[in-house]
Amino acid sequence: MKTRKWWALAAVVLSITIISACGAKPTTNGAQPDQPTAEQPTTEKPSGETTQPEQPITDNNTNGESKADKKEQTLDVYVSDDQLMELKSYKKKIQFANDNEKYQAALEALQSSDNDKDIPLWKSIDFKSVKMENSTLVIDIHITEEGHLGAGGEQFALESLTKTMFQFDEVKAIDILVDGKSDESLMGHVTLDHPIKRP
Repeated sequence: MKTRKWWALAAVVLSITIISACGAKPTTNGAQPDQPTAEQPTTEKPSGETTQPEQPITDNNTNGESKADKKEQTLDVYVSDDQLMELKSYKKKIQFANDNEKYQAALEALQSSDNDKDIPLWKSIDFKSVKMENSTLVIDIHITEEGHLGAGGEQFALESLTKTMFQFDEVKAIDILVDGKSDESLMGHVTLDHPIKRP
């Protein structure tokens, strides 16, 4: 019987040592938290990564410079009064980076006015393309149903376009095409020269 008690006592002591050994393992785990401190330098790397987005910022600066490269010019843009009795002009400032943009901006200006009572004669006409060929500005248009005018309106439309576009010194002539064709007339009332030469 005594030997059984000794064996039981030995088993208790053994279990205590095992438990204490398991309790010692957390101390080894306690040493492991030192490893995240080694990972902390890895958390410092994103701070290095934050320096990388500085490159797009410099790119934005270059974009700002490209905007600064845009030129400006003030034009007299011609429209009609509300009775189609006379041509009137208003000042329009256009911005452009190259000649093609300049011509397009001037043509777009012909489609609006600074006065609601005035009539932009090119409002309902689509400018399909514009290009310079040997000092001649070639403009291809499409006339919508609303864009057709009477004889007086057609004459004013031609005058408003030529007076506006001939403000560019390099434009020596203007050739207006209707859907890519050199028609004899713009809207059937006034003869259309190909090209219209600077007066």
